[in-house]
Amino acid sequence: MRIKGLIPIIAGLMLLVVLGSALAMWYDTLKIQATINTGYVDVEFGKVTATEEPEAEGKDVGKCYASLKEIENEGPDDNDLDLNITIENGYPSYNCTVTFEVKNVGTIPVKGPYQGTPPDVLSPYPTTVQDVDLNGDGSPDVNIKFNMPIKQIDAGKSDTFSISIHIKQDMPEKRKFSLQYLLHFVQWNEAPT
Repeated sequence: MRIKGLIPIIAGLMLLVVLGSALAMWYDTLKIQATINTGYVDVEFGKVTATEEPEAEGKDVGKCYASLKEIENEGPDDNDLDLNITIENGYPSYNCTVTFEVKNVGTIPVKGPYQGTPPDVLSPYPTTVQDVDLNGDGSPDVNIKFNMPIKQIDAGKSDTFSISIHIKQDMPEKRKFSLQYLLHFVQWNEAPT
């Protein structure tokens, strides 16, 4: 009699074991671990040259200098470059061209150079010759020609840009002048349209 009473209990336990195993097959845990490495935008200056046009009668009166600087901690992104051009002893018809290389040392393509205040007011440098009045007398003292079209520079690559300066007749004598340009580069897909 005891065996007859144990059979339904044993059968019930076996049924629970079978149902539990079947249920465990339906509910399994899968763990996924992912690692995400983000890229970064970073540009720096490469080689720079300041080239003067030959001066009359082999004279070497005027001097043109260029200095480059990467601007650190200027804002939300550190991908702006500062170009300083200084001309000493310039005279009417003196010409100087500064050629410089920009390297993309980041891992994401960049576009530039832009002028203005990032991130809202960025625009390309002009493609025409600009007359600039350096002393505020209302008469242009220099012509500046930018050869700085917007270009995409891929990671690990570089590109070359230039600025040409021509001193006009109205430039006052005994003046040393400096021009400073802040060049902005942005991530390729965030370039202004």
